[in-house]
Amino acid sequence: MTLGVTGFLVMLPAVSDACQPVPDSTHVSAAQVADAIGRGSDVLIVGDSYTTGRGSYDGTHGWAQDLVTARGWNGDIDGLPGTGYVAEGRWATSRTTYESRIRAHADLHPALVIVQGSQNDWSTDAATLTTAVERTLRTARDQWPEAVVVAVGPSAPEPRADSTAGISAAVAAGAGAAGVPYVDPLAGQWFTRMNSASYAAGDGEHLNDDGYLYLAGRIEDALQELATPATGQQCV
Repeated sequence: MTLGVTGFLVMLPAVSDACQPVPDSTHVSAAQVADAIGRGSDVLIVGDSYTTGRGSYDGTHGWAQDLVTARGWNGDIDGLPGTGYVAEGRWATSRTTYESRIRAHADLHPALVIVQGSQNDWSTDAATLTTAVERTLRTARDQWPEAVVVAVGPSAPEPRADSTAGISAAVAAGAGAAGVPYVDPLAGQWFTRMNSASYAAGDGEHLNDDGYLYLAGRIEDALQELATPATGQQCV
């Protein structure tokens, strides 16, 4: 079962609008990704309230749950509202940041690790955030050297999405420095002024059930793109 919408994958923090050689900067092959996203794979997803599913019918059923079900994965889902690479949420403890929570899962053996979000890092300056992203993603790579690690950037319905541009750029830079593929919902214009009303929850900050299903499909397609062997050129 696939969710069937078009994804958007950034292999480097920035690419031009022309065809260019595919950069070998992410330390993963298409074959590795294909294996990692296969049915029955062990997958760890770490994120914020979007991973928790805030705004869904029961507040606990978001894109991660939809994607794990659709792909038939054995999923460990660690979502915590208000958190990020730096943001500690209402708990105000460093144990809630992405890096600390990744370390806490050291006993797992995932084939795929997805780290989602960062919109809660809005008060963090770009340099600090980029450093935290790189450190966090390197921690995941070092802890699970055989796993594929993927970062998914901040996502939100409009007009909230417009405010995440600086965050997205910092996460992209950190992911690039760590050699981790970056899935960029903002650059891909996943949420627009045309579709946001249909996908936004009542608070305008989170997604409803349709929105989470849509987001799961976009992320799934980005993973499928990463699993497709390069032909030597990338046109964007």
